[in-house]
Amino acid sequence: MKIEKKMLFAPGPVLTSSRVKKAALMHDICHRRPEFEMLYSKVRKNLLRLFNADVKEYTTVVISGSGTASNEAVVSSVVKGNDRVLLVTNGEFGERLRAIYECYKIPLLLIEFGWGQYPDVNRIEETIKKNPGIRLISMVFHETSTGMINPIHDVGLIAKKYGKLYHVDAISAVGGEDVDVRTNKIDLCTGVPNKAVAGHPGVSFVCIKRERIGEITDIPRRNVYLNLQHHIGEAEKHNQTPNTPSVVMMLTLNEALDELFEEGLENRIVRYKKNASVIRRGLKDSNLSLLLTDEKYMSNTVTSAFLPPAVDVHDLVDAMDSEGYVIYLGKGPLLKRNMFQVANMGHIYPRDCKEFIDVLQVVLKKKR
Repeated sequence: MKIEKKMLFAPGPVLTSSRVKKAALMHDICHRRPEFEMLYSKVRKNLLRLFNADVKEYTTVVISGSGTASNEAVVSSVVKGNDRVLLVTNGEFGERLRAIYECYKIPLLLIEFGWGQYPDVNRIEETIKKNPGIRLISMVFHETSTGMINPIHDVGLIAKKYGKLYHVDAISAVGGEDVDVRTNKIDLCTGVPNKAVAGHPGVSFVCIKRERIGEITDIPRRNVYLNLQHHIGEAEKHNQTPNTPSVVMMLTLNEALDELFEEGLENRIVRYKKNASVIRRGLKDSNLSLLLTDEKYMSNTVTSAFLPPAVDVHDLVDAMDSEGYVIYLGKGPLLKRNMFQVANMGHIYPRDCKEFIDVLQVVLKKKR
């Protein structure tokens, strides 16, 4: 079977460099030997850099599994008994968190905003005031289904003010936005390599504030494989994982982090901003309207746009695929409005975005 190379303008998996791909070809290593432990130690330290976290204040673990696995590890491991969770949602991945909480029957107080609606911070604070039993605040940094950046910093200040644990899903943000767990007062933050970090899928990671570890130590296990306390214990004591890890994906994560810091995190973010600017200008020049119109709410890496009724979004996605470009269908209620998404994460540069727009405009001209 011949597999053609595609330009992935989708929010994960993303295009990776040749050096990241080659890292997967390293000789086989045993995960219970010092060679792996040195690798894991290096990865964990670089993840701290990625989150702008100090080793004295935070620690990190890597979990073999997608970003949902790390979110599930947090959700299932940090809430005691009848403690309530305040979950803020405004898109597909806020709903994903909701599904995990509900699966574990964790008492949930939900604040729902419309898809693409910016969360009202005052409403969030008022809800916390009225519900002292809330122990944890949980929300998504970059709601990938819309391309919106949520008010993480403001909610972090509220969490600190009222003494609440604060969990942030930064899966499509870390590496592409200024996540900074210290400035944003985040206690538990999840991420993956296969989005803005420009690595491969298969592992995910959690950054945890050390002073919170003691608070969750005695919480009874709700599962085995995703027990966060077990992962923290093995990582801290032995630079090890409690179960057999995806060693190959750990190797490519290590390479992707090296590559990112050689470019510089700030430079990576600037590149993504330039990519997004080229794409958004091109979409507007193509007479397409964007879901988000205020730039202060827009991410550096995902743009959502609507097609005119005469062009079917499924046909457009297929037509672009046949031209070698992979884009995403909109999700949930936005798909019904003929929305598609273009991402500019990974090994993509402004010139690639210009070429993408050129092809898109030709395809649209044929479809209209």
